[in-house]
Amino acid sequence: MRIGYVMAVAACLAAAPAMAQVTITNGNDAAQWHQSNADRDRAAGRANIEASHQEAAMGNYSAAARDRYAAHEDWHAAHHQQYDADRDGNSGVTVHFGQ
Repeated sequence: MRIGYVMAVAACLAAAPAMAQVTITNGNDAAQWHQSNADRDRAAGRANIEASHQEAAMGNYSAAARDRYAAHEDWHAAHHQQYDADRDGNSGVTVHFGQ
């Protein structure tokens, strides 16, 4: 019985260097990519709404309407990217062995 414990400890010690090469990640990093795209789209939406306010202040209402529409499109794209990030973030755990 004791020999079994000794063999188990020896196996763990022998496998210890290999365990340093195990990487555990969540999915394929697509969630981070979608999240950064969503952040970029939200920033573009804020820039477009600011441009819309500036155009309206100068009396150029058609340009203000175009900028407001572009902001809406950016926010819509950000919503979709956020949805994709949430979906990909819940895809499970991936274990990589080796380098």
